[in-house]
Amino acid sequence: MGKKELFGSPSNNGSLNLDCKIKLVISDEEFGRSAFVQSDYPELSFGLVNVGASDPITADHVGDAELLVVELRSDEPASMRRLTALRSQRATLPLIVAMRDGDVATTRMLLRQGVDDVISLPIQPDEFEDAVNNLLASKIKSAAREVKNAPVVAVAPSVGGIGATTIATHLAYFLCQRSGRERGCCLVDLDLQFGNAASYLGASASLTMEDLLAAGQRADGQLLRTVAAVGSDGVAVIAAPERIAPLEEVDNEQLQRVLQLAREEYEYVVLDLPGSWANWTLSAIDKADMILLVIDLSVGSLRQARRRLTLFEETGIDRSRIRIVANRVEKRLFRTINVQDAADSLRYPIFAKVDSDYVVVQSAHDQGILVGNIARKNRVAIDLAALADLVGDELDKR
Repeated sequence: MGKKELFGSPSNNGSLNLDCKIKLVISDEEFGRSAFVQSDYPELSFGLVNVGASDPITADHVGDAELLVVELRSDEPASMRRLTALRSQRATLPLIVAMRDGDVATTRMLLRQGVDDVISLPIQPDEFEDAVNNLLASKIKSAAREVKNAPVVAVAPSVGGIGATTIATHLAYFLCQRSGRERGCCLVDLDLQFGNAASYLGASASLTMEDLLAAGQRADGQLLRTVAAVGSDGVAVIAAPERIAPLEEVDNEQLQRVLQLAREEYEYVVLDLPGSWANWTLSAIDKADMILLVIDLSVGSLRQARRRLTLFEETGIDRSRIRIVANRVEKRLFRTINVQDAADSLRYPIFAKVDSDYVVVQSAHDQGILVGNIARKNRVAIDLAALADLVGDELDKR
């Protein structure tokens, strides 16, 4: 196939409004099927390079392009191999893939290989323009923005099933509201075996933390935001993997890379930690500006909380970063352990307490909504909002 260059200045019709050299690498056949009509673009802001879907893409084809849109036929191994070669040779070049009938599995695989976005064939101008403008805007904004690391709050349960995820999801929501949603809040579900944070927020996740951990050096802010599923209340959630895998399989270095990306992309980051800990768990906690240790008023919870606090002390985590949250506090006249007893036992003050209302909380979880969306004046909803205010006020002072 031949090659024809059609570079020009950005069009004046407001569609492609960023001054960047873009090349569309596509076969004559697919370009003929597309909705592009050359006469409609007298000053094209991209160059057209006619290359067969399985033919090699040479350095001459790429030239001085600052963004590539490349045709892929996923059923042709040669087409896939040339894309892999291109990505390895030009790892930092923004890349959009155009393909037919793309499914979730193929899209996931392409994102792991470092593809920035996927659009459909035949190419439609609106989808093409949106993908290009969004990608370039993201790259320019990322390069121009002075990176400010977001504060991190780690929510750690004393024992499993104590309601820590309920606290983490609501905290993330209120911090998102506090941020004004310009950068928002990212909730990272680190309960990699049994996490439910995404479902609690009504977020549908096709990609998960597993994809970020598998991405290696290709993981960047763009991929992180692609993986993040946004719930109906605006919180971005990095969901737990669908499969259950041993906690020891987690690459701690890669996890730290992902958490750093989250701190650069969002205004607040909340970590929902598992009940069972591995070596990487303490590394994640160590990066937190504040640690909420969630307890209930039971002997078993307090015993495990004391053990966790001892571990924090032994590993050099300063107690000034630790806050104890008493969850599911019942207002019973005769109870064996009260809030003050818990504080005395742990030798830590109780930072906040959250009332108990199992029926309402479980109903919210089942519907994928917040407790306040079911009963705004419910005591649990009020307590969770108050907890978020305390956390936000402390973070703002740091």
